[in-house]
Amino acid sequence: MTAPVSAGPRPGQDEAQPRRPAEPDRPRATLRPWTVVALWAAMLGLLVALDVGFGNNTVVLEISGSSAGFVFLLAGAVWLDRRLRPDRGYLRQPTRVGSVVLFAVAVTLAWLGFSFGAWLMMVAAVPFIAAVGLEAAARRRGKAARRDALGG
Repeated sequence: MTAPVSAGPRPGQDEAQPRRPAEPDRPRATLRPWTVVALWAAMLGLLVALDVGFGNNTVVLEISGSSAGFVFLLAGAVWLDRRLRPDRGYLRQPTRVGSVVLFAVAVTLAWLGFSFGAWLMMVAAVPFIAAVGLEAAARRRGKAARRDALGG
């Protein structure tokens, strides 16, 4: 037994899913900046513990443990900064995601160049130059917008 071709969809099959209404009284589920940094440090500490379990080199363990400790100190600094200066925002300039991501890619490629060779550091120059270009263009647009707002 087959269904006719002209038969419409069954009820509820082709309808949009109901959306949850916005609840202004409900707090958003976000993490504080210092908790994000502390979680990152905890993951680094877990990586060090795994390295110990696999019998890694002592120098590698010292470097990895030091980086985890440094990130914990950074989390404490972020917590203290927010605690001592609650009215100040984190960034004085607006965040430009494109240039930040390209800069992170460039740093990652350059860091991997220590393991895989100098050619990877040369490749890292391309996203770094692109990140600098995006940042310079955004700052130039910001200055022009401020100048126009002041009427000059």
